[in-house]
Amino acid sequence: MGKGMIEEAFDLYCDAFLCRMGEIGRECEFSLFYRLQMAKYFSCKKNVFLSLAEGDMVSDLIKGCYNQFVSTLKESPFCRTSLGRLRLLENLEIIFPVQNDTEDCPSKIAVSK
Repeated sequence: MGKGMIEEAFDLYCDAFLCRMGEIGRECEFSLFYRLQMAKYFSCKKNVFLSLAEGDMVSDLIKGCYNQFVSTLKESPFCRTSLGRLRLLENLEIIFPVQNDTEDCPSKIAVSK
């Protein structure tokens, strides 16, 4: 079964903005985290359009949260396994600018990479 147009657009956006991020965009763990967070971001948007400025802003927010996570984890004596680290990353919640405090934003995009 082929991908739908929304999933294809999602993959293209992620690939393009990960490339713009340089080295960190090539890291497997970050790439998975990025795609998960972008899926959460898109699930809160009313459309699938993403301008260059908006994509860069969201990418910087995701990168900053990831870097803060990595920095905090280095100082922590807990959760040293890769599975535990991955679970923490999966559950990390970023509050994106498009979200509304009263609005629930369930993820509609399946992250495939």
